[in-house]
Amino acid sequence: MKVAVTGGTGYLGAHLVRGLLAAGHSVSLLAEPGWDNPDLLRRFSDLGSVTVHRGDVREPTQVAALLADSEAVVNAAGVVGTDDRREKLMWEINAHAAEAILQQACARGLDPIVLVSSYSALFPPPGPVITPDSPTAQGKSAYARTKSYAERAARRMQQDGAPVVVTYPSSVVGPSFWTSPGVTEQGWAAIVNGGVAPRVRNAGMMMIDVRDVADVHCALMRPGQGPKRYLCGGTFLSFDEMISALEAGSGRKIKRIPMSPRVFRTLGRIADLAGSVLPVSSGFSHEAAQLITAAIPTDDRQTLAELGLTWRSPREAIIATFA
Repeated sequence: MKVAVTGGTGYLGAHLVRGLLAAGHSVSLLAEPGWDNPDLLRRFSDLGSVTVHRGDVREPTQVAALLADSEAVVNAAGVVGTDDRREKLMWEINAHAAEAILQQACARGLDPIVLVSSYSALFPPPGPVITPDSPTAQGKSAYARTKSYAERAARRMQQDGAPVVVTYPSSVVGPSFWTSPGVTEQGWAAIVNGGVAPRVRNAGMMMIDVRDVADVHCALMRPGQGPKRYLCGGTFLSFDEMISALEAGSGRKIKRIPMSPRVFRTLGRIADLAGSVLPVSSGFSHEAAQLITAAIPTDDRQTLAELGLTWRSPREAIIATFA
């Protein structure tokens, strides 16, 4: 298929593009003006047919040029993090541009039309487990709120029968593919460098290997499947297991300091406040602390069964990242 991809030059998007090319699809890539990563582009070209369009996802005419000769689209463009200084940009890209891209793709008859959402758009769920039928949440951060907006737009189109497919990656881990590190790795790097981490009781989080997320999107490239929603939660890791994986990968001992969930969430809120005035990492936030201390699993059975997949170990992905 001829697949248009937005956000394909980022951490997750590069893995998606690599997977699509390796599967034999041709890719039209929308790269922001000024983007320059010859190593990544060379490796894409080694895998298959890739065309780079220069443009801004917020500009309808530039999106139209990307979609003009495509059969399907994967909208992976997004601003990730909880830095309030970028909230306006999050609304422009994560919310309004995403909605406009879905609408334009639908008008052109593309199939499938894939929106890469986030399981933060479904957090907190009304029950103990996040499922594909969980309602869209209000959002605990600017990032979550903007993803929830796009999610509601996608569901309205699904109700009208449009072939919109929404995916919900959890915390994505694993080595980058010739791009900057993922936001989760950025958060872990501070722990590895500092050699200190909290030990939080009953805490944990769903985590997924970035290659598995790419595999999901490759498996979606089948027209005629109609509206779908697929969770990409992966495997649940306790917070202590995450720290052990960091130790195994980095070869460094990390001191554990007992901490209550409440104090841990307070630290996340402090990180948010600091991020609003200082250029600190967006890898840890109050929202991340809430997700970790809530320890809510996802029900991925539909994803695995319908797409014929099995999840890799996120622990091994963390180890590989820091090895």
